[in-house]
Amino acid sequence: MTNLPYHGATSEQLQNPFVRELLAIHNMFRDQLVAMLGFVNELKTSKQPLTHAKNLPHIQILVRAGARYTEMLHGHHQLETALLFPSLSAEGLPASVIDQLNAEHDGISILIDKFSAEIADPARIEPEVINHDLQRLSEALQAHLAYEETHVCPLLARRLDWWSPL
Repeated sequence: MTNLPYHGATSEQLQNPFVRELLAIHNMFRDQLVAMLGFVNELKTSKQPLTHAKNLPHIQILVRAGARYTEMLHGHHQLETALLFPSLSAEGLPASVIDQLNAEHDGISILIDKFSAEIADPARIEPEVINHDLQRLSEALQAHLAYEETHVCPLLARRLDWWSPL
């Protein structure tokens, strides 16, 4: 995955603290997803059974990281939906963009909950299934973050403080 600036980003926008903060949060979600995919890949390619002592630390890390990731991504999307998008709506973010972002949040929520359920019981983890579902989540999240950054960051960059009008 890549942490390149969003489409149309200007150097001035990228210097804005609100834009930098949103991009840092989004990049954290990208990076953590890559790390979880790495753990799953190690489990998939292991010559040992999943119950082997060599694999147990990877499973434990995946379960802990996955639980935190799920909680944090749900919370992030809830804050955006409840606070950020309505605030930016008053500043010109089109309703059609907000509707798409919220629909994407709903779709990503389903993928996250599926992943969360798959890692709920470490003894029943299936690396191939988790890998497939994390890849689907990765594709959906990458597209969502790119769309969101392209539409939200230019408006965020015009803010002087969190609640200031444009």
